[in-house]
Amino acid sequence: MPLRKRNKRAWEWLKPVCLNYNGKDRKEKASEGGSLEWFEHFDWKVFFPEQRMYIMRQHNWAFAAWEMERLKGNLQPQSLLVHVDAHLDDTPDGVFVPGLLEAKSVEQIMAVAQGHDYASGQVCPPDCMQIDNFIWAGVARNTIGKTLFVSHQDDEVLSLSMLRYDAVHKRNQNCQNIIDKLPAGCTYTHQRFMDMDSFLREVDPNKWSPQQTKILDIDLDYFNMSRDTTPTLQPLEEIRASLLALRGLCQWDAITVAISPEYCGGKEEADYLLHIFLETFEINLASAREW
Repeated sequence: MPLRKRNKRAWEWLKPVCLNYNGKDRKEKASEGGSLEWFEHFDWKVFFPEQRMYIMRQHNWAFAAWEMERLKGNLQPQSLLVHVDAHLDDTPDGVFVPGLLEAKSVEQIMAVAQGHDYASGQVCPPDCMQIDNFIWAGVARNTIGKTLFVSHQDDEVLSLSMLRYDAVHKRNQNCQNIIDKLPAGCTYTHQRFMDMDSFLREVDPNKWSPQQTKILDIDLDYFNMSRDTTPTLQPLEEIRASLLALRGLCQWDAITVAISPEYCGGKEEADYLLHIFLETFEINLASAREW
């Protein structure tokens, strides 16, 4: 099996603001935020220590957040990841990022997680951490043991069993090379949900192991249902309900949030979604720390 087609790189309690989503409401909502520093700086990222929450413009930095929380002892190996995203982000070449398995310090982890500015017009260097391959990088470091994918992307999730089958039965060297980068006896698994309703209906967090640390990973582009360049955001109340459900699902050991403005539909749409998230999770962006 060849490496997967890029999921994203193909593009190389709350005060109600509105009852229905429309352009005017969106602009008013976005204007509450003031500065759009996060949009102007490609590697913008902040964190909130008390909540163990990391917010970033580009999703590749989620990997660094998880690894830093693991260094602090807040995450254990084989953590459960709940990945809510318009895209699966299951491209496996994250296992090949130079220094991935050797990184032991914050500085080394940050260097590994550094992504490529695909809007710069420059050629992406080989084996680079990207916005769609960071999950398998976490699997390779044994930080992620299981992923629950909540995504309306049509593609099938790339599984460990698929890699092993193709490596053995089709003698696919690409797959074997990926497997060779994974922990010995790797037992990584996943579950797939096409939308938030099915996820909340079928998942019982009370059955999750209390010993397994848990990560909530959200890309705000999940709330953009469009498959083209014209954004179609979910209604405000649906967005709010989904975020409230996720917030209360369990005691999260770490939370990572990607803004991904290009996939939300643009700067205005992304800022609108960001402020709904901040209000739902009761987060004041002014109290954030850079990292």
